[in-house]
Amino acid sequence: MNPTLLHTLDEQPLTVIGDIHGEIQALDALLDHLQKNPETRDRLMVFIGDLCDRGPDSVGVIRRVRELVEQGRALAILGNHEINLLANDAKDGSGWFFDSRESSDTPFYAPFSRASARERPEIRDFLCSLPMAIRMPGLRIVHAAWDPASIQTIAGFPLGNILELIREQELNLIQAAKTDDLHARYRGELDRWGKQLEDPNDPPPYLDAVADYESLEQRLNPIKRLTSGIEARSPQPFFSGNRWRYSDRTAWWDQDDDPTPVLIGHYWRLFEPPKPSTSWRYGRLFEGVAPAAWHGRHRQAFCIDYSVGARWRARKFPEKNAENRYRLAAMLWPERTLVFDDGARISTLDTASVA
Repeated sequence: MNPTLLHTLDEQPLTVIGDIHGEIQALDALLDHLQKNPETRDRLMVFIGDLCDRGPDSVGVIRRVRELVEQGRALAILGNHEINLLANDAKDGSGWFFDSRESSDTPFYAPFSRASARERPEIRDFLCSLPMAIRMPGLRIVHAAWDPASIQTIAGFPLGNILELIREQELNLIQAAKTDDLHARYRGELDRWGKQLEDPNDPPPYLDAVADYESLEQRLNPIKRLTSGIEARSPQPFFSGNRWRYSDRTAWWDQDDDPTPVLIGHYWRLFEPPKPSTSWRYGRLFEGVAPAAWHGRHRQAFCIDYSVGARWRARKFPEKNAENRYRLAAMLWPERTLVFDDGARISTLDTASVA
């Protein structure tokens, strides 16, 4: 059977590593801890996506992961930040790859290493070779949301053809958005208000066409649903990820009927809350859930993204205990034990589900 964007795996021990976002030092520290431990030294690693953007060395992270994949020691799946790169959608934090973002990203994320002209096609080729989700007996792995209809779509799409699927979904969306001239109105609002969309101090008005277009994209596009999660239109714009947004993430796991354990990243979980004056929009999805607890309708879901992608904040605005707040995590399976880049280990089986 030819491989597809849904990778199937025989049952075996795994080390599933959360979002890295270019934080090469955190990755190297975590890999060092895993290598030193005989229990984890030789088991297969799975990277859950969002290797790049915002951190100081996305090129180095992708290089390290690619080496592990080529050695047969690891698998990796695509996150929304890799999809943005492949779709040539230059968003916040991607100035390491896209020239158009370098100047706007510099005030927040510099210094950061930039991909050379030679490295860029190599990076794209590697990302094009990756699946979008993994299914193993007794375990599901996806970057943001295990949406059954979207999983069915990618299960029939050949591995290595992600660019074709991206283009197909873009055309479907543009065709659907011709109703009421939505696509033209969307482009018009972006052209008029694009600069203010990234200005926290000068918000644009509520952009109905942007909200409607992004909502339509989220409903129709299986790539979006798997890598960005299930979202709903927000009644009020909010500033997050250096952009005014009109759709908000939802705790889809509370409506997930499948009790099979599912490991995800994407959602910026925290062990220690930020300072009271700091806005942390996405942390609200875990309100009332203990930091190392399983969550969801059947306590079947676990987010292993512990916000290492926000370490740039601590470099720009020094925070006490920032490395404890923004951490890189791995989940040992089937033990259900977390390992962090500082070497700490926590059993999620010993954790109360409610904070």
